[in-house]
Amino acid sequence: MSGTRRAAAVLALAVGLAAALTATGTRLAASQGTVITAMHTDRAIPVKDPWSDFWNDVPKVDVALSAQQITPPMGGHRWTLTARAVQDGQKLYIELEWPDLTADRSVGAQQLFTDAAAVQFPSVASQQVPAFCMGDPTASVNIWQWRAAWQADVNRGFQGGVKHEFPNTEVDWYPFHKDPVFYPGRYVDNPFSATRRTSPVDNLVAGGFGTLTPDPTPVVQGWGAWRDGRWRVVFARPLHVGREGNVELASDDRTDVAFAVWDGSAQERDGMKSVGNFVALDLSPELMRQRARFPYWPAPFFVFIVLWAVFAWMVVGDIPRRREAP
Repeated sequence: MSGTRRAAAVLALAVGLAAALTATGTRLAASQGTVITAMHTDRAIPVKDPWSDFWNDVPKVDVALSAQQITPPMGGHRWTLTARAVQDGQKLYIELEWPDLTADRSVGAQQLFTDAAAVQFPSVASQQVPAFCMGDPTASVNIWQWRAAWQADVNRGFQGGVKHEFPNTEVDWYPFHKDPVFYPGRYVDNPFSATRRTSPVDNLVAGGFGTLTPDPTPVVQGWGAWRDGRWRVVFARPLHVGREGNVELASDDRTDVAFAVWDGSAQERDGMKSVGNFVALDLSPELMRQRARFPYWPAPFFVFIVLWAVFAWMVVGDIPRRREAP
């Protein structure tokens, strides 16, 4: 085979491989640091529809998670989480997706634990990167935590009562039923005791282990939905909120972000979680373009035809030279 024919064959194979990777969405590994880019959009953002086609247009990044092994209680396991981000100049939106064979949505009994996911930022963007597990005294963090149990409360009303978990239970008499003093969790606004929720996301601040504190202002909204063994969760918050401990952002800002996931069926809670290191989050004023919609099914057939044609060309081109050989 001549050098020109060989080069043409290699080029054709490379083009065919590139077409196959494009058609299937396969991405080759890269050693560069992970960067999630939140581009600008002027489209309506479906916060309450995590499975909307809109999110498929947002560039995604795979983030590796592993078991939390820094402080007790330890736990978690290896996950590959997919993260997307977009902004409209007023709010930042982050969508997370990960596999989970069971949707655990209840904490109504001692043996039940909820699926959950969290997004963590340095409280001061673009400055010192804190310890990725709860920050530290010199560099606090702002955490947005979504819980599947809170999502169930928002969707269908409070799901944590005795009547919900044990529907056939009968109570003859309960003293001081409406007196808040006898509900200490509710009386001190413990988020775990809330019976009315406007958002399934808790807004939290921390400056090290044992300092996690809820911010009662509901500035973070969100929505989660489970489908075919996968969770998708959307977080949404204004770029600027003006509250101590809450990260302040701009539409052209750059900061760091980390993620965590809890698997309720594995009895994960508190520090028993899967976590990832901080990665870069780049808020870009560049307009996000909607991807063209076209059918992908002809692509494999096209690639097959190209590769077959190249193979036939190589074989047929070799026949005359073999005949001329002494």
